[in-house]
Amino acid sequence: MNPKRKTAQIDSLAEAIGYVATDFERFGGLFLDALLEVPMNHQGTNLVGYPVGGVVDTVSDDGRIVAEYSDASDYFERPMSKAEGDLRKALGRKPSAHDIFLLSGRRKRPQIAQEFEAIVRTWPEMQGRTLHLWGAEEIATELIEKLIFSDTTVRRLAPFIPELQRIRDEEAVSRLAPAPERHRIPRLGVEAELSRRISANPVTTISGIGGLGKSAAAAAYAADHEDDYDLIIWLEAGEVHRPEDLQSLALVRGGEARNITALLRTRACLLVIDDVRLALSEPRLAELCGPRSRIILTQRTASPGSYELPMLTRTEAQSLFDHEGTACPPATFDIIWSKVGGHPLSLSLIGAAVRGGAKWAEIILDCEAVGELEHDGQRLADRLLDRLRTTLGRELSVFAWAGQPNCGQEFLEHVIRPLGIRKLRSYGLTTADRSGVIRLHDVVFAALNDEWCSRPRRSELDSALETYLLSSADETGLRFWTIARILRPKIEKLVAEKSPSAAFRYALLSVWDPGELQPELVGDPLVIAEALIGRSPAPLEVIAVIEAIEQLFFYDKLKDDGIAKKGLRERLAAFDILAELPGLTDRQTAEVQHHKGKALKRLGGPDAAAELFERVLSGPSPLHETRLQLIDIYRVSPAKVDRAIQLVDDILGHRAGQEGVTYSVLLGLIERLPWGSGSWRAGLIQRHSEAIERTIVEAANVGVLQAFRAFAALGRYLSTEEPALFQRILQRLPEPTADSLQTDSDRFSWAEIFFEASRLQGDDAPRLQAEALALHEAEVRPQRFHLQRRAELLIEMGRPGDGELLLRERDDLETNEWLQRLMARARFAQGDAPDALIWINKALDRLKADHFRSEFLELRYDIRSRLGEVCAGEDLMNAWRSSQKNAETARLRARLDDAGLSTLS
Repeated sequence: MNPKRKTAQIDSLAEAIGYVATDFERFGGLFLDALLEVPMNHQGTNLVGYPVGGVVDTVSDDGRIVAEYSDASDYFERPMSKAEGDLRKALGRKPSAHDIFLLSGRRKRPQIAQEFEAIVRTWPEMQGRTLHLWGAEEIATELIEKLIFSDTTVRRLAPFIPELQRIRDEEAVSRLAPAPERHRIPRLGVEAELSRRISANPVTTISGIGGLGKSAAAAAYAADHEDDYDLIIWLEAGEVHRPEDLQSLALVRGGEARNITALLRTRACLLVIDDVRLALSEPRLAELCGPRSRIILTQRTASPGSYELPMLTRTEAQSLFDHEGTACPPATFDIIWSKVGGHPLSLSLIGAAVRGGAKWAEIILDCEAVGELEHDGQRLADRLLDRLRTTLGRELSVFAWAGQPNCGQEFLEHVIRPLGIRKLRSYGLTTADRSGVIRLHDVVFAALNDEWCSRPRRSELDSALETYLLSSADETGLRFWTIARILRPKIEKLVAEKSPSAAFRYALLSVWDPGELQPELVGDPLVIAEALIGRSPAPLEVIAVIEAIEQLFFYDKLKDDGIAKKGLRERLAAFDILAELPGLTDRQTAEVQHHKGKALKRLGGPDAAAELFERVLSGPSPLHETRLQLIDIYRVSPAKVDRAIQLVDDILGHRAGQEGVTYSVLLGLIERLPWGSGSWRAGLIQRHSEAIERTIVEAANVGVLQAFRAFAALGRYLSTEEPALFQRILQRLPEPTADSLQTDSDRFSWAEIFFEASRLQGDDAPRLQAEALALHEAEVRPQRFHLQRRAELLIEMGRPGDGELLLRERDDLETNEWLQRLMARARFAQGDAPDALIWINKALDRLKADHFRSEFLELRYDIRSRLGEVCAGEDLMNAWRSSQKNAETARLRARLDDAGLSTLS
């Protein structure tokens, strides 16, 4: 997500929280109910909302959680008397409390709050207890990061902070369920049968021919039962071809993507997969559901056990005409009923044609001309729509221009105004789709051809789309991304027809995955940049070139790393051209420098890259992503340790969403921490352990898959140096399932987590090692590092021979010190100490990373001791002296003492 957008959301929400005022205690109680999901007793207000004196505002049923709320304007003013009084009251009245929440509607003043927290931590009665001191920004962050994913919670809190509803509506364009049509005819029998099936089964399939109302039935059920679910997710036709596809689909709320399968398992979700074209396995889908989740499928073909939606009854069909204000003469209705029966769409189109000016006599002629209902009512639809050309020609021309039945609602409002959308709906031409999307019935769309959109109208709509993209690209909402994703096929066609618009190219680059990119549509970024020389760039021209360079690199990298670097080197000059363009904004200048620095870093020029990154940070528009890049470079440079520490502190001092810091930035930093030298790494991890734990757990529990990769990387350090922190994080992570392990990256992450956990679990170690090995063996295309770690796992499992076989298959065995160290371990475990010594000597000769030297020397000490070398102890002493990890240093010191070698120190 755009960091500035996230910051703006939290800031605006914090501002709104400040206006809750006297209702803050009621708001705070509902907020904690949703956040903590434990039974709570709110005693601070009576039934009509007046405060009750002398009691703790909120107490959990088990007494372990208490909360006090305040809207006092001076809450965070020194000496924070109100906060101190609330805390002492909570401690005095509820001595069993473990977690104490002090919530204020005012913005926290960090320095004053930290002073207060430092003081109260010294109170004897606070020992073993945790204080959560949150102001408006902290509450806003929790709402954006966690609770905005619960549509039910948003509805409950919106009366206090309407801004939350606005943000949710703006950002929830992703996979939101549609609202049912207002003029729908209640079908009580259908609704009762659906409710019965959905209550009894995790997966329910609705089947029937096109235009029968399957989507409308699903939308109606979702609307009627919205309070039964935290989330209602709507997937459209073509998004899911097999259950496994759900793993790669994300839900966007608050601008952050969340994995849909994780949400199905951990929350109460209703998932609708609309218009399924290929049969989906209901048992496999059912396995994805947690106990509170349900899935509805709609499809045209009947399958065993599916609910075949019935046609309208004669009474329902007559009421449809009456409801739409087109009362049908009885004799005419008899003829229509004999031709189309209770087919809802055909009846709706007939009503629309009559409202559009057609005579009932003409409708009879149309029905008799096409005979019985054929091809889902298509021939009748063609004739009836032709009668609506004058009334709805302008509205339907947009869909003919787009070449697809669906379009973004906001863009439609831009080109046909809200009145046009109301006309489409009132004439019964639309069907249910996700919120923010208007979809024509397939039967209606199939009746449109090129004649519905003239050449001048096409040019007009092309210009309107460009204008819309330009106006929405810099907004904090998702309008740009939404319309680019929905109209991607149309935009691809426009670019293929040589449209010069940078807006169209940037839109495609924003929504393409690397494997979807079409280089012929991207063009040559260097040529495009050269065409800008001598003039101020138009909107999006600079970022379009930057994104083209970035995305082409990732596209080429899928083929070969060398090809990717060669292409990047050839395009590098484009950054210099962009930097010299007149009229660049501070943000554009920073982005050009940042991305050139990334390119230089990828091409092996860290010093030049660091110089550019530092220039960005010292400029008027610093970027957190730039700090991350610098940490990457400085973490291996002893001369830059202090600067690296400062950069890490700058980032980890924030929560996700604060001042532009995203989960992506935080987790990216956490992944990098294990590779720093131990002298500063240990202090940083200890100092920020709470932030690290919170970030990994929060992100993992809302389906951010990067969280598991970050924990896997950091876990290799934590398991030996901070085992308590490792265990706390592990215990709070959701368990992996088959469907959350679809990619090699996911499998490897959990293999690493299980491997490191096995070092701490004693009797459970064999089971964890076996699970880790199974995940390794399930990888389809394991990377070299993955195979290296698998070999190490096999050695740990007492299978050094198998580990050695893996190592000997490597073509870099003679040049890689890490593989050579593992070969020494494998040979040593098989009783061949002389050969093991040869391998560890090779490894030490090649080793450049001094902060790992202690591990290599300790292994050589063990080997030399086995060989009976008198001077072997010098290796153990040197290992102790070179160790840069606290726990390792203590362990090595104990080994020295046990071996009687401490006098050597």
